[in-house]
Amino acid sequence: MLWIRNRLAKLLAGIAVAGLAGTWAVGAVRDKSEVARMTEKMKTVCVGRFLVDMPEEAHVELIRPRIDGFDINSFEESPDTFQARLKAREEQLRLIPDRLGGNKNLEMTKEIKTEAGVTGKIFVHSRTVREGTRARGLELEHYRYEGVDLEGLVHADGLSFDIIGSNHSVKGMDDLPKLVSQLIPNAESRIPTVPGFCIAHATIRDPLAATQGEEVVMVARLPSHPDIEFMMIVAAGMKPVDQGLLERNAESRARMSTSEGTHVSTIRGTSRTIGGLDGDEVAERFAEDNAATVYSFWWEVNGTEDNVFVPHISFTMDTGKGKHGPVLSSLSEGVALGLWEKISSSLRLRPTESPRAASIKPVPIPIGTDALAGEICPQSGWWRCGDGDKGAGVMGGQRQYIKQGDRMPQALLLPPPSLWERVRGLQPSFEAKDRTSWTLVDKRTRKRVPPSPRLADAIPAAPVVLEVGWGDATSNTVTLPIGSFATTGSPCPASGWWRCEEPNALDGTRWFARGGLLPPATFALPPGVFGKTQAIQRRSVWQLMRHASVPGAEAAPRHDGIDPRAAV
Repeated sequence: MLWIRNRLAKLLAGIAVAGLAGTWAVGAVRDKSEVARMTEKMKTVCVGRFLVDMPEEAHVELIRPRIDGFDINSFEESPDTFQARLKAREEQLRLIPDRLGGNKNLEMTKEIKTEAGVTGKIFVHSRTVREGTRARGLELEHYRYEGVDLEGLVHADGLSFDIIGSNHSVKGMDDLPKLVSQLIPNAESRIPTVPGFCIAHATIRDPLAATQGEEVVMVARLPSHPDIEFMMIVAAGMKPVDQGLLERNAESRARMSTSEGTHVSTIRGTSRTIGGLDGDEVAERFAEDNAATVYSFWWEVNGTEDNVFVPHISFTMDTGKGKHGPVLSSLSEGVALGLWEKISSSLRLRPTESPRAASIKPVPIPIGTDALAGEICPQSGWWRCGDGDKGAGVMGGQRQYIKQGDRMPQALLLPPPSLWERVRGLQPSFEAKDRTSWTLVDKRTRKRVPPSPRLADAIPAAPVVLEVGWGDATSNTVTLPIGSFATTGSPCPASGWWRCEEPNALDGTRWFARGGLLPPATFALPPGVFGKTQAIQRRSVWQLMRHASVPGAEAAPRHDGIDPRAAV
């Protein structure tokens, strides 16, 4: 009887396991079917420099865009309403007292009209000043910082853009006009083909540097499942944190009490690569105090500080979000995990090459174009540094040659040394807190090499009779000894190679014909303001090195070992 009871128990256990496996299989098929239904129709959304596919029903917002310290707010508005609001804002700024109680709060207005059809005004107002003294080595130095509010109100294609930067550096007042010139409206939110950064209803076209700190946040919700929320944060130019998502999550779990830990279960915690970007992923199940079960999915890229194509990215999906606290997830664990994998896997860098790219000629960069330190140089040529005023010099010169594709440098400024620094032979240097502004002043495909100054020519003279005491008395040929000297302005006594005796002269060894007046020596001066090499000429002494009837005849080598024929 015992073996019959054991056999019956095993049979019932087998039936139970088979039933559970069948239920699990049916559930897995049902979950896949539900995910397929929710993602049957998808739409592509541009978030910063990336694309992600969302269910067609998703309501997507791009919020809190920020570039180069400017907050950008975009919204629909008619042209008439915009013009009325623009006028009212200007009048309001004029009525606000300035920092001294005067009526100069609105310092400047600038009309804006770009090639993309963007029009409006830029206001410079609300100047602030901070000044005082601070220690610099053994000395006290005076400092003064001035900031202004830059405000751009612009409009195009039924869209208005309010671009505002508070307490912006006075030296960076050109930052806002430049940013507006890069604004391309996109009322229909189409996927752009030009390189740049997507925000709501617009693209900010390149060049944009990582140091400009481009940021945007995407928030998406599904009307059919109002408890589900997606959020993606993209931020370039951020210093990577010391700990990644997995480490931070492990520390957070370790700090939980025993009772708190029973409410959290880890579904997945691992490294995951999406769209070529390496990141960390954490998926968890939470049992809330009100007995609601919710799910959280999080993928994060720590990012880089100097590459806009590898920014900090935080992408999350949460279920069970209610207006007054957590609610029971409308999705089962399997459906939630499948939906998350489907959408997160679609994240990729936005391509910017269009089929016509090869036939499009590059837009010429005009003289006067400005660029900031850290940006990619758009044109090879000579750029003038905007820093270096008030007696401070610039390492490498106020004008520097910068090659297209290189990063614009941050100028190293050289203030006048103090008496103590002069005694010690030290040259102080510092970098400005604000990014250096550069202006293109001369375009050329390669670095300018100043031409060498033209050497003075010997002056032909009428034949003269030379009375010398050398040579053969029976011969009509007069031979001048090697090493003989003659001075500038005197007739050359013999055809041949003559060496200039001035050590810093550019002449070296030159050929002169007999009878011509010997020229002065030529000396180079440092390049002038426009990069042109200047020269002076003064009298010199010339020494005969070798006789030669014509310049091509074999000549004596110069004292420095250079073939004199190469100097002609």
